[in-house]
Amino acid sequence: MAGMEGFVPMPHTGKDVPGEFGDKSLYQVVRYKGIFDINELYRVINDWLVSKGYQVHESKYKSIALQTGGKEKTFDWNAHRKMTEAIMVWIDLHFQFQDIMEVEVVKNGKTVKLQKGLIMVRIQHRWEMDFSERMGRSKLGKTIATFMMQIMWKKKIDSLWEDKLRFKCYELMNVIKETLDFMTKGNEHYDVW
Repeated sequence: MAGMEGFVPMPHTGKDVPGEFGDKSLYQVVRYKGIFDINELYRVINDWLVSKGYQVHESKYKSIALQTGGKEKTFDWNAHRKMTEAIMVWIDLHFQFQDIMEVEVVKNGKTVKLQKGLIMVRIQHRWEMDFSERMGRSKLGKTIATFMMQIMWKKKIDSLWEDKLRFKCYELMNVIKETLDFMTKGNEHYDVW
């Protein structure tokens, strides 16, 4: 599929949430092993999402101390933004940190505490139709919502909104790569939207 670089197919559960649409089987993954500043990574991602108009919520957090002295952390962020009065845009981030250990590094002549370990960040986007449930209360409202989604907004969703949101996820992936100082930072889609 053209333009799908960096996306990984996710096994589909078959349970579709009413009112949600978009291809839930595609997501982006950033993996990193090395030394990093976990607080800087949190701050940069949160600042990027807030600057784009998203409200960020942490839905899950789990931290485990390992016998080796390191830590294992897993948490999810859900960021949402109203696209129209009937459509809500979501960017879901899943963070997984493994074998995290504190290390002291000399940076610019100063000793700084950083972390060393493995990182995996998964970025997934989705759409929610009638998030305020204005149309879903009656049979007529559901019929109107289905008509709008499948006929009136179909081309706009597929050709404009879906692409724009996917390229914004590319941009977020690039921000993460720059923060972690990847050699492969940047992408060919950075200035599309």
